[in-house]
Amino acid sequence: MAFWKTLRRKGGGALPGDIDCEAVTARLYEYIDGELDDPQTVEKIRRHLDLCKLCFPHYDFEKAFLRYISEHGRTSAPPELKRRIFKAILEEESRD
Repeated sequence: MAFWKTLRRKGGGALPGDIDCEAVTARLYEYIDGELDDPQTVEKIRRHLDLCKLCFPHYDFEKAFLRYISEHGRTSAPPELKRRIFKAILEEESRD
C-alpha cells in the first residue's frame, strides 16, 4: 500500500483501479456478497483486485473462507447439545 501512496504523491500514476487499498478492504465483504449498488465502485474494486498484489490475496482468502463456511457450516448440532441448550433456555425463562 505504501508503494502506491508514494507513487500517487509523486504524480507517477494512479492507484490500481483508481481506488486505494484501504477503501477496497473496507468494502470487500460488500463486493464479495454482491451488495454494492454503484457499478463504478464495483468496477474500481475489480480493477484494483486484478492489479494489487497486496489486496488480491486477502480477497482470495476471504472468498474461499466464505465459500467453505457456506458449504460446511450447515451441519446440525448433535441432539444432546440441542437438548442442553433448550433446557438452559427454559430454565432462564422460568427465572424471569
